[in-house]
Amino acid sequence: MFKNYLKIAIRNLLKNKVYTAINVLGLTLGFMCCILIMLHVKDELSYDKFIPNHENLYRVALERVYPDHVSSYAIIPDSYSEVFADEINGVEESTRIFTLGNGVVIGIGDEKFEENFGAAADSNFFRVFDFEILHGAAQHAALMNPNTVVITQTAAERLFNTDIPVGKSLKVFGLDFEVSAVMSDVPENSHLKFDFLFSAVSFPDLIHENFTGFSAFTYLKINPEVGYEKIEAQIPALVSKYAAGQIERDLGVSFADYTAAGNGCRYFLQPVTSIHLHSNLESEMRPNGNSLYVYIFISIAIIILVLACINFINLATARSSDRAREVGVRKAMGSGRSQIISQFLLEALILTFGSLLLGVLLVNLALPFFNDLTEKALIIDLNSVLFALPILIGFGILVGLLAGYYPAFYISKLNTISILKGKLEVTGGGNWLRNVLVVFQFAIAIMLIAGTLIINRQINFIQSTSLGFQKENVLVLEGFGNQEKREVIQNELEKLPGVLSVATSSSLPGKGSVGVQFTKPGGGDVFTAKSFAGDDHFFQTIGIQPVEGRVFDENFNDSLSLILNRKAVKIFFQNQNPIGQKLRTKTNINGETREVEFTVIGVVDNFNFESLHTKVTPLVIFNMDNTRGFENFLSIKFASGQQVEVVKGLEAKWIELSDGSPLSYVFLDEDLAQLYRSEQVSGQVLGMFSILAIVIACIGLFGLAAYTAFLRTKEIGVRKVLGASVGSIVLLLSVDFAKLVALAFLISAPIAWFAMASWLDSFAFKIDLGISVFLIAGLVTLAIALLTVSYQAISAAIVNPVKSLKSE
Repeated sequence: MFKNYLKIAIRNLLKNKVYTAINVLGLTLGFMCCILIMLHVKDELSYDKFIPNHENLYRVALERVYPDHVSSYAIIPDSYSEVFADEINGVEESTRIFTLGNGVVIGIGDEKFEENFGAAADSNFFRVFDFEILHGAAQHAALMNPNTVVITQTAAERLFNTDIPVGKSLKVFGLDFEVSAVMSDVPENSHLKFDFLFSAVSFPDLIHENFTGFSAFTYLKINPEVGYEKIEAQIPALVSKYAAGQIERDLGVSFADYTAAGNGCRYFLQPVTSIHLHSNLESEMRPNGNSLYVYIFISIAIIILVLACINFINLATARSSDRAREVGVRKAMGSGRSQIISQFLLEALILTFGSLLLGVLLVNLALPFFNDLTEKALIIDLNSVLFALPILIGFGILVGLLAGYYPAFYISKLNTISILKGKLEVTGGGNWLRNVLVVFQFAIAIMLIAGTLIINRQINFIQSTSLGFQKENVLVLEGFGNQEKREVIQNELEKLPGVLSVATSSSLPGKGSVGVQFTKPGGGDVFTAKSFAGDDHFFQTIGIQPVEGRVFDENFNDSLSLILNRKAVKIFFQNQNPIGQKLRTKTNINGETREVEFTVIGVVDNFNFESLHTKVTPLVIFNMDNTRGFENFLSIKFASGQQVEVVKGLEAKWIELSDGSPLSYVFLDEDLAQLYRSEQVSGQVLGMFSILAIVIACIGLFGLAAYTAFLRTKEIGVRKVLGASVGSIVLLLSVDFAKLVALAFLISAPIAWFAMASWLDSFAFKIDLGISVFLIAGLVTLAIALLTVSYQAISAAIVNPVKSLKSE
């Protein structure tokens, strides 16, 4: 019996090659999209779950409350780590990671390497993060001694050309370190990112008491029987106990007055496995993902699967008349309804699983392109197959049953005599179902098109909006502070043809800042701002003009001068003239903390020194000659069109004057664009799946148009006999679909508006959501629908009416 069903099923599929090809194409694309999304989502959800005992590991993060705003940080004052371990019930271990920044120069013999992923860690790091040690000292001893470093296997091979460099030495920051161990690489699906772990005891500056400055990633290993909520509840008392004294010593105000003025700190715990998708704080170790995009992609996968099912149902509907006669003959010959149902469902399952196999093959072909698009390294390995196999089989059965429902259950119940007499009529309920399905398809198309357009518009807005400074034609040298001949290099670069100005700074827009607290002479309120330092040419180089007073000038001694942005002026001085005002802060001078008085000499407009995800906050800029200044970056402003010449000149001067370190530079505008790389990638992926979803929807629409044209064949013949033109008949067949598009627009536009407004809320600076983008999405969908329908409409309109009416 089954063999007979199988033969008939294959015969029917081969007999109707066009419909079979359309069905296979739609289902294959649908399965390919679902599998790719499934691989992507699986990777996003897997972050840090490879760490042993990960369910008991938490990062301590900080919500810093300022009088005028709130900021959240992934790093906290480093002295709390020991306090948490000693005084909080339920904390088994507490360890710290101090990142060393980009452009760290590592010397090995006469060679120098520039590395971006170095960090210092406590000796108990491996008791919290149980990474495998491949060679060298055991976990408990690897970071125990000063001047020791643990490196990853990849770093060992890159720097030492061997995977066992234990005992060999390297030099960083003028200090010699011995390789104590080689560890396995940190997998890409982790929020952690480092190639080198230096022992924290090697850096004396890290042992100073610090309960107020944000400096270290702090991780806790907790007792699962206690629970992280109880641990969080014990932290506020420790903040009052330890931070109060330091605040009173540094700022000269009581802790009560400090908090009464609107300042505060709320420490909270983040499960390490939730950091990648649910944490986008300041000073993250690496850019994280966004759970919203995971939900969006899961929704798209479900939608695409549903669209594929709708296609099958619509195409089956289009062939319902032919299959109804087949059913009538079968029933007249004695077939039972269960046998007919089995036959139709078997056909659907064969088609579905055939499409599934083709989809899997297409995934293998598309995966390299998809990896380039998403900037991932997804692979189909044994674990992926074991994970996906039951899901794929479930997909196949589900799609097959859903798609085969209409012909199997609806046509099989029709009256045999009515079918054989050709009196197959479509009920109102059937029309209603098909209209609902096509409205659903149009609504999805409109939402996807609108979402893609809005994401692209927001990205373009971010890239084109004025940030308050000139980011174009600025080349930035990272790690410039490591050079011994900094002044000589800067002077020589200023002489290069095409170079307009050269400046040094401790930071740059998008590169982070340092918090600083001020008081006015005589005490009083505490003012908190973010800060960095720049030299006398900094403002000229990035194109910032003063709105009051002046900026730093080499003709003045500005070592104790300050430049404020408007936001800082509003918070610090309200309506007073800021020029000449005095501000005091604690500064480290030769290892001693002293209170230093600074003078405000100028005010600049608010410019975006951080991501456009955040609002502009108070900013203070110190002069590079101050002890807070460190020449991390050198910025070169060059004339438009001179990029190639400037880079060639830079490379020549670097070879001549540098200490042998590799030349590492970026262009400021390209570097700032990386702040929104996550949105760019997600927008590209959404755009690709949107196009595929629309293609799949059009395939179903093609089937529905064919069905509609078939039902109205005789009506079209009568109209042509009575003189109707081809154009009027095409319009007749198209207007019903236009009505469905209009209904879909009314349903989808509010949903899309709400969803995209929620997404835009993650940006402090964003586009306005006007109705135009939704109208464009609706018109594009209408155009696609009419183009799809027009083929069937024209085909039906040009048929000789004699053929349409010869049976009447």
